[in-house]
Amino acid sequence: MEARRQKGKFWHYAQVLGVGGWLLVIPIVAGAYLGKYLDKKIAAGGISWTITLIIIGIAAGFYNIWYLLIKRPRK
Repeated sequence: MEARRQKGKFWHYAQVLGVGGWLLVIPIVAGAYLGKYLDKKIAAGGISWTITLIIIGIAAGFYNIWYLLIKRPRK
């Protein structure tokens, strides 16, 4: 019985890590693609939309991780 409980914990933590990875990566990649698109469409001198939106994506990703692990109510 204990072995089954330990196996369940492993899969739970593996799931949290997997979901957490996607919650971090998707905003960063979306920011990179949107920034690249805006850099091609809007030739603003001195403003790099790619870097700006990657930084915003990093912040959004870490907010998602924080919300998943800390803020979200536990069952």
